[in-house]
Amino acid sequence: MWIKEKPTHLFESGRAKANFLYNKDKIYVMDNHLCATWCWLQKADSKKTYNFVHIDRHNDLLSPSPSIKADLLKNNIDLCKITFEEYLNLNENDPEEHNIKVKLFRWDNYILNLEEVYPDFFGTKYFITKEAYPDSEFIDFEFRIDEFVKNFDLWLKDSKNGWIINLDIDFFYSEHKGIYKVYSDELVKKIATILLENIDKIDVITIALSPECCGGWKNAFETMKIFNDIMELDMQI
Repeated sequence: MWIKEKPTHLFESGRAKANFLYNKDKIYVMDNHLCATWCWLQKADSKKTYNFVHIDRHNDLLSPSPSIKADLLKNNIDLCKITFEEYLNLNENDPEEHNIKVKLFRWDNYILNLEEVYPDFFGTKYFITKEAYPDSEFIDFEFRIDEFVKNFDLWLKDSKNGWIINLDIDFFYSEHKGIYKVYSDELVKKIATILLENIDKIDVITIALSPECCGGWKNAFETMKIFNDIMELDMQI
């Protein structure tokens, strides 16, 4: 179902705009990765600990809002109970221009923002990325995508925690004098199949399209269609 319906005319996602959010069972699909935090809290228990797999061209670990926990408490806001629209409308003062409001959750700070609020939420963190900036002590293990394909079932067996899978379509693309797809559709199919085969052991999967980082909406939707078909998401794209 559409939590935020895909508009007829799609706008640039950028750092802080969400065009749409789709959900089927444990799987959420969004254009902007900033939506992921809200989605995790719909399926996961904020009082428990979850292992975290992040497959993305970027690590999305920009410094969190330094006062997020205090600000949420001060304004009587519970991230686990707010609607998606309320989540999108959370603002903070711009760190550089204090008289200007900016979105609290953005595509580069949403992970560490959540850790600031729930410091025990993330257990072991597995990162499969290509651009590591900024460096972060948050990351426990860094792997190549072939290591994920080979070993994910072993990771699942060796842990008693729940699991969150956070995937960005832009992982399959690279930028050098243009944006190009650098991984085959066969790899995309393999990852989709692995996730589907292990869905009973996973608590929530978030998939972001990040169209600006994939060379446009057409590329992002073409790659997303592979996940849509294999995982039977019934998303009209």
